[in-house]
Amino acid sequence: MIGNAIDKIGDLNPQMWREIKGRLKPRNIVISVALSLITQFLIFQYFLTQLPDEPSATVKTYPISNTYCTGKRAYEYSSTSVCVPDNLGNFIINWELWNRDVFVCLSLIGIFSLLVAGTYLLINDLSQEEKRGTLNFIRLSPQSNTSILIGKILGVPILLYLAILLAIPLHLWTGISGGIESFDIHYFIDQEFDFGLYPLSKILGFYYVVFACCILFYSAALLYSLVSNWLGGFQPWLGSGAVLGFLWFNYLLTYSSLNNPFAWLRLLTPFDLIPAISESSFYRYNYHNYQYLKDSAKLQWYNLPIGATWAILLGFSLLNFALWSYWIWQGLNRCFRNPSTTILSKGQSYLLTACFEVSLIGFTVPGYTYEHLSDKDWLFQHFMFLCALNFLWFLGLIAILSPHRQVLHDWARYRHQKPGNSLIKDLIFGEKSPALVAIGVNLGIAITFISLWSLSSAAEFKYKTATLVSLAFAFTLVMLYAVLTQLLLFVRIKNNIIWAIGALSASIFLPLIGLAIFQINPDQSLSFLWYFSVLAPIATYWEETPVIQIFVAALAQWTVIGLLTVQLTRKLRLAGESATKALLQERKALPARNL
Repeated sequence: MIGNAIDKIGDLNPQMWREIKGRLKPRNIVISVALSLITQFLIFQYFLTQLPDEPSATVKTYPISNTYCTGKRAYEYSSTSVCVPDNLGNFIINWELWNRDVFVCLSLIGIFSLLVAGTYLLINDLSQEEKRGTLNFIRLSPQSNTSILIGKILGVPILLYLAILLAIPLHLWTGISGGIESFDIHYFIDQEFDFGLYPLSKILGFYYVVFACCILFYSAALLYSLVSNWLGGFQPWLGSGAVLGFLWFNYLLTYSSLNNPFAWLRLLTPFDLIPAISESSFYRYNYHNYQYLKDSAKLQWYNLPIGATWAILLGFSLLNFALWSYWIWQGLNRCFRNPSTTILSKGQSYLLTACFEVSLIGFTVPGYTYEHLSDKDWLFQHFMFLCALNFLWFLGLIAILSPHRQVLHDWARYRHQKPGNSLIKDLIFGEKSPALVAIGVNLGIAITFISLWSLSSAAEFKYKTATLVSLAFAFTLVMLYAVLTQLLLFVRIKNNIIWAIGALSASIFLPLIGLAIFQINPDQSLSFLWYFSVLAPIATYWEETPVIQIFVAALAQWTVIGLLTVQLTRKLRLAGESATKALLQERKALPARNL
């Protein structure tokens, strides 16, 4: 019977069974179980050591304060309370708070373990498959892309899943014992309803979010592994390190307000949906965190109160994970069978950018902001957040859409052989054409959304104008980086990907280093250097900046873009012409037939 069940699992997803069978060895299972149990024991023992020591029978030293005591606090937002003994002389402990802290700690460790270790395992597995040459055999199998990749996601981290599964009983016990059903964000804003969310339902909802988050991160890990095999053995470390940095950054953001576009990043992780995190000692009796919770309850997306309740935020997060997982799987389906293709087509990138802008701008709609900010400060603050996230977004788009040398060479050689092929249409939608026009179209989509957002604000017209000028500089800088990257990817040099990354990094960071070393402000004589750095959008907000200086800086930037574009065009023309001439010369060399 067991054999039949195993055979059915193998028939359902052969790739998953292959991964599970290769990893569930007795030695590996023992190590995984031991690590899980030891980690739980250490966490439990650590929190036991945080309890106050019982008073000695001979020495009475009062008052004693501790986080888990039940007496009065020394001051309003103190993190400790006075320990009060019972009739037997033992301290009265707030066991609900203690259990909530253990629950939150287990939740945080589980999130970091699943996402960081899981992404490392998946990237390393595909890297090893590529090195051994077995990945090509998997590609040639009759299984569908979805079946193979889901098998990888379910099978490769199977030992990690086993370790997490063993921690669930302690997690459930501490969550239910912590009485998390009594605490919601509304507890802090004097509202008395919680929509009947009992502890088990909240914990299960949190499990759903973690599951959806794992699908997103694991899918992204597979996509990253498919397109970055040139990194070699450094590939899994870089990928998992990036995930660790992203998670740590988002965890630090949980100690700040949500009313800015970085809320979009926050909702790509499940930290804000850990039940009872707001009532754990990580937040308890802290004024700034109290203010954060009040702001979180006001979180809006296009004036929809998505932060009003835990349940609404849960549903919105699940939809957010589903949206971005869908787009990642579009790239996976393109790249798995053909790793040389771009991650997304140009047409898909336009829809993706529109989704990104709609999602991001929803958190900056007027009406949700700090009360003490003026309209000018509100516009400037949110615009800088939008610029920062869009800059990172377009760096990713440049990497996604820019074809490499051989693809461009084939496009330049065979483009003329396709009858009725329009160059403009090919540049906008073509699979193998240079990415410059597509990046420009994506920039146009982003600028349109941000411009409409700026014009709808209550700020003065001159500040709206400054925003539009800043957008023009942002457009220019991204186009400069795009043409530089595309040119370096096409030239005949060894490791041109590394050269492109190095040149792009130098063009971004060297101006910033120069501004920092020489301490140049926008109102100084050398302030034109600001316009050649990623800080150019900030410089245009400086009211004392001369208009002629802005004009000269823009002219200089477009001159550089023009020169680089002309160089790229010349190289593409030479690649196409050289192939045609070689073909014609070969035909002339053939002897004529005797008729």
